[in-house]
Amino acid sequence: MTDQVTRPDLAAIQEWLLGTCRDLGLRATGPDDDFFETGGTSLTAIKLIAKAEERYGDGALPPDDLFTQSSMHGIAASIGRNATVTGTPGESRA
Repeated sequence: MTDQVTRPDLAAIQEWLLGTCRDLGLRATGPDDDFFETGGTSLTAIKLIAKAEERYGDGALPPDDLFTQSSMHGIAASIGRNATVTGTPGESRA
């Protein structure tokens, strides 16, 4: 029997991502917003990566992806590709 990973819905990831970015103090409002142009720094990048891993599993947001695909849509797509844990916005992995 093969283990299958169910990928989370991209819209749900985007919703979680925008809320998380706002919680980190960014001015992100939509999928076309750029992480760095909305106030993201290397410190907030580290915090976002940690929150993504807590929520969607280890390696959910590789740093290279965040720096090369820094739109909210690109970041959400990266998380969707790399997620090992599914969940809905607001739900913790505890």
